[in-house]
Amino acid sequence: MSDRIPFAGDPEDSHEAIMRATFCALQEYGYAGLSIQRIADEADLSKSTFYHHFDGKEDLLLSFQEFMLAQFDRIVQLESTGDPEQDLKTFLGLILDDLPDYGEMPEKDAVLRSLVELRAQAVHNAEFREKYAETDEQFAKRFEGLIRDGIEQGEFADVDPERTSQMLLTILHGAILQHATRDDDPAVEIRETIDEYIEQHLVVEDVAGDA
Repeated sequence: MSDRIPFAGDPEDSHEAIMRATFCALQEYGYAGLSIQRIADEADLSKSTFYHHFDGKEDLLLSFQEFMLAQFDRIVQLESTGDPEQDLKTFLGLILDDLPDYGEMPEKDAVLRSLVELRAQAVHNAEFREKYAETDEQFAKRFEGLIRDGIEQGEFADVDPERTSQMLLTILHGAILQHATRDDDPAVEIRETIDEYIEQHLVVEDVAGDA
């Protein structure tokens, strides 16, 4: 198995080995260049092993999509501190900012590039669209929960949590797309702008003034 895999430890089984090999092959060849043979070569497994787990390339890539979304979900786990403003900024930072090297987590930039390339296939693939819609809803619910907590604690203005969460999610999607498709990275400026929005439009004045 290639030493370029940004996942800790050995794969638990052949399914995970295939997922890791697909990740590496996607990084090397791009979506258009992916083939069962190239992934098999990367995993050092026979093609028959692939067809034991999957019906074909599309079935494999649907499974890989779920695998990568699960890896991304691991990256952006957040434990509440009880401070809604800080929790909201931390959650945004887990996506926009550089992560420390935790070792057990995938390399974030590579994960984001893979997710962007996979998401582009949803234009013509209804099953991909369905999965990404579910994932978007999960992230929107996280934002909503953080915003509702702030409103209930009197720290945030009485905004519409659902509309605000959708706006933040849309901004993040744009930032991820730009990060994956541009040589320069606008994440710092985007993060500063979002922080300004939180401080000027979400945090109520008396709380902001006491900070």
